[in-house]
Amino acid sequence: MLKLDISPYPDTPTARAELAEFLRRHIPPQKGPGWEQRLRFWWDENPAAADNEERGRWVHADGRLVAYGGSIPALYAWQEQPFQALYSTTFCVDKQFPKAAALVFLQQREVASHRIITHTTPSPRVQTALLKLGARAEQTVTRHYFPAGPASHLRGHSWWPSLPTHKRVVTDPAEVTAISRPYQRSDRIEKWITPDYLRWFCRSPVRPHHFLGLVDASGTLSSYLLVTHRLVRGLRSWDVLESFTTQEDRTELHALTGLLVKEPGLFPGGASLITTATFPDDSSWSPTPALLRRTQHVCHLFLLPESLRQASKHTVMAEGDLGL
Repeated sequence: MLKLDISPYPDTPTARAELAEFLRRHIPPQKGPGWEQRLRFWWDENPAAADNEERGRWVHADGRLVAYGGSIPALYAWQEQPFQALYSTTFCVDKQFPKAAALVFLQQREVASHRIITHTTPSPRVQTALLKLGARAEQTVTRHYFPAGPASHLRGHSWWPSLPTHKRVVTDPAEVTAISRPYQRSDRIEKWITPDYLRWFCRSPVRPHHFLGLVDASGTLSSYLLVTHRLVRGLRSWDVLESFTTQEDRTELHALTGLLVKEPGLFPGGASLITTATFPDDSSWSPTPALLRRTQHVCHLFLLPESLRQASKHTVMAEGDLGL
């Protein structure tokens, strides 16, 4: 039996060519970007990658690549400071070497001792293994549905607050020069937000992401929504993947949502629905005039360092490798 050798993936030109060929062979791209483009986006263009060298682990058998578990560098906020994290991605194993999968997976225990690891697309088998490792599971959201465009008159068209007159709406994150602060609250784990991150996320080659924000005269951002397109029973919708505000209340978030409800053609293609998905800690959309609210199953699992196991966490849909 061939010996399996596992090691951190070294992101050299030679290694990247070998990895891209392995992934093409085992996960051929059906549509969209090739593997070289995705790897560039994850590691060369990603602003969180400069100070985080982790790119995943790979396994060789007699010099041949037989397994890879990928990592996309990310940043979370904790107690007003950035905390390094990884979005787990692209768990790919040659079927002739099933034991290689366990080698890759178990290495996450070591990595998670000093980084947050986020899984949002694990297979059912990996989900079970993550729970055995003590992962924190966020597996339900409340989905709020709002009729958009002409149909918005059917449900609370006038409910939404007005946009602040001293700020302007922007749909291009390139217009954001700064953010009031890179987190919403300092007493919980949440994403660390920077202008570079927003520009990067909205350039994803896998899925179009759209940005709707409020900035002051200097270009400083106070609130935003990140949205993407989805079909809901044949109806085109804008799904809010993430909402963020540095204000004390949610008035700006509601004003931005109301703008999108009334003018869904702000982004190409328009929509008949706007939806938001909130995890149990998030009451942002509870008072809003939703037409429907439904509980849905999702799969956000987090391996946390020991020092963060008891910390509160704010979770949004736009985490992990979803859409990246």
